[in-house]
Amino acid sequence: MNKSIWQNTKHSISITKKNIDCDVLIIGGGMAGMTTLLKLFDSNKKIVLIDSSIVGNGITGKSTGKISVMQEYNYQKIEGISKDLCFKYLESQLYSVKSLIGMIKKYNIDCDLCKNDSYIFTNSKDNIEKINNEKAILDNVINCSTINKLPNGYPCIYGIKTDFSYVFNPIKYINSVKELCMKKFSIYEYTRAINISRKLDYFLVKTNKNKIKAKQIIICTHYPILVKKLFFPIVTNITKEYLIGSHVLKNIKCNMISNDDSIKSIRYYKDFMIYAGGNDLLGGKLNHKNNLNSVINDFKRHFNYPIEYSWYNYDITSTDYLPIIDEVEKNIFVATAFNKWGFSNGMLAASILADYINGKKNIYANLVSINRKSLINSSCIKNIFDNVVTYFKPKKSNITFEIIDGIKYAIYTDIDGVKHKVVYKCPHLGCNLIFNEIDKTWDCPCHGSRYDIDGNVIQGPSSYSIKKK
Repeated sequence: MNKSIWQNTKHSISITKKNIDCDVLIIGGGMAGMTTLLKLFDSNKKIVLIDSSIVGNGITGKSTGKISVMQEYNYQKIEGISKDLCFKYLESQLYSVKSLIGMIKKYNIDCDLCKNDSYIFTNSKDNIEKINNEKAILDNVINCSTINKLPNGYPCIYGIKTDFSYVFNPIKYINSVKELCMKKFSIYEYTRAINISRKLDYFLVKTNKNKIKAKQIIICTHYPILVKKLFFPIVTNITKEYLIGSHVLKNIKCNMISNDDSIKSIRYYKDFMIYAGGNDLLGGKLNHKNNLNSVINDFKRHFNYPIEYSWYNYDITSTDYLPIIDEVEKNIFVATAFNKWGFSNGMLAASILADYINGKKNIYANLVSINRKSLINSSCIKNIFDNVVTYFKPKKSNITFEIIDGIKYAIYTDIDGVKHKVVYKCPHLGCNLIFNEIDKTWDCPCHGSRYDIDGNVIQGPSSYSIKKK
């Protein structure tokens, strides 16, 4: 469980324990971090990238690998806030898709890039107007046509289609970029940033392996760590999606997505189909096993293929559906909240961040600024309430509790009778934990940090493991 079809791709590992001095430190080796490194390939600066695991093996390596301007109903959501923002964002997505495809071709990046058709569809008459609204916006930059059936026979009463869409293997992309960039820059894996301290003319970053001095820092860790810890929970939400990989008899070169009740996403890769469902907000009601089973059952209703892979992934959505890519403190830059479209927005982030490092102002910088007025809205109040509830409310789970010296511990007893005891608080911001019975991990329902059965951190935003008795 929780291993995608991409994660069978071979990779190399680079690790160091030596202290490092550099001009620019990039934290996070997913789509945004690695593409930013590639965008800086012609820079004369000394640049280092670190990742807490293997580059590309986090959120990027568990995605569906779609590169598309079509993004469900995102544009009309943004249009509801501001038409100017909507069309500026649409323009940025077209620019980013073209830039990414151009970069892949320029550097001859081996990533199984394939152009295909893309669909947004519905089985609800109530959503036909939404699809037409989205088409009206998209028609400004790409050609869309209407359809009433899908090429793989999946149920559909109405939809739109474009041929301006691509898919690729995200891990092969990351590995190709890594191989190229290591000719000029240093990339270190299994190196987790723990904290950042500001000195007179540089930053000192403490990691689990070493200390790194840097003049500028770029944080591309999906959910931002180490800066503005109380701000991002207010202006963003985290959702969880469940994915299935299965061999199929025929590769239908298309990808399709519906958002009638929950997300239904289908794409093809070689002789595989990737089927995704669910769009669950993290919180106390999240039930990994039930939600995964719901997606599996839905897949089986429509397809007669054996399930060979199943995994899940996280997405961060901002309150105004625009990414956050900005200098959040002097010489510290952040890219996050890609709103489920991490490849076009990862490319957008790389373009903006590279321009910042090179002393330029990108034309889309104001659109995704952390200081934009549209980011602070009524949704922030709900986020504050939900975080407070999740912080205090105990979560139902198959664990027991014990109070020792005034500290609450959660205990999971495995099939061998061994007890695994951890403090019942996430060290990131103190939210109560849920025990994930599928993966045997302790998961934070507030912001997505994950820990192994004994409390060792395996996924941020937390930089620390859970305290143990």
